[in-house]
Amino acid sequence: MLCINCQTKMDPYFLKKTWQIVRCPSCQLMAVENMPEDLSPYYSEGYFTGDVTLDGYIDYDLDKEVTKKTYLDYLDVIGKYVQKQGQISMFEVGCATGFFMDLARQRGWQTEGIDISEYAVKKAQEKGLAAIATTLESYHGAKKFDVVVMQDLIEHVKDPVDVINRAKNLLAENGLLLFTTPDAGSLWARVWNKKWHAFVPPQHLFYFSAKNLGSILEKNGFQVIQADHHGKWFAIPYIIRLLYSWTGLKFFSQLAEWSSKSFLKNIAIPINVRDTLMLVARKI
Repeated sequence: MLCINCQTKMDPYFLKKTWQIVRCPSCQLMAVENMPEDLSPYYSEGYFTGDVTLDGYIDYDLDKEVTKKTYLDYLDVIGKYVQKQGQISMFEVGCATGFFMDLARQRGWQTEGIDISEYAVKKAQEKGLAAIATTLESYHGAKKFDVVVMQDLIEHVKDPVDVINRAKNLLAENGLLLFTTPDAGSLWARVWNKKWHAFVPPQHLFYFSAKNLGSILEKNGFQVIQADHHGKWFAIPYIIRLLYSWTGLKFFSQLAEWSSKSFLKNIAIPINVRDTLMLVARKI
């Protein structure tokens, strides 16, 4: 497998479950070599409603509601860089149940989105949002947007370069692309090494750093204008679910399910171990 950033042959790094992780010896980009042909089974209803074997969410909408401050901050960042007067148009790739689209709509933005999950898109449509169940590879809309958002998305796709170029084609002149993704180049990730909690194949297929993702963007028509480690708020059931994915201990699976039905589901705490990259790039 060749590195999508520098075209160097990637070396075997380690095996996670049945998935072979490979790493570029030049830029340190990592990827799953034996990617599944069809990703949709990994984003069924259970991914959003508590099937811990799918490394998803205990209750997606509730989790997002109690961590709303994180997403309001993202909207503030976007608003700071948009070079336009009047209504902002936003397209979200991986919109899930439309939580972020709805927050943007409440600010007066015009929003559209897509997601691979038919279950999640149905929930978004029930909120009156313009969402379609499809992938960016299969989307053929001609409209141009001021902003394309990919939150925790680029690590899930099989061809990130193609997705970035398709996003570019959706952007108006000087349009913005906002990413959030786990940062494999962070100190936290490097300390934990192969035990880093973000190694969850086959949901996560690529593992980027700020440097190699920035390089990919610059090679494909973008200028990076902000890259930092933005702290996030996490619901307690989601944190416990992460502990299950990290350790594999059944106790955490049971505790996550219990906490999602208790008062803990309404509590979120801020965490910033500086391994979540927020990157904003402008189309040039």
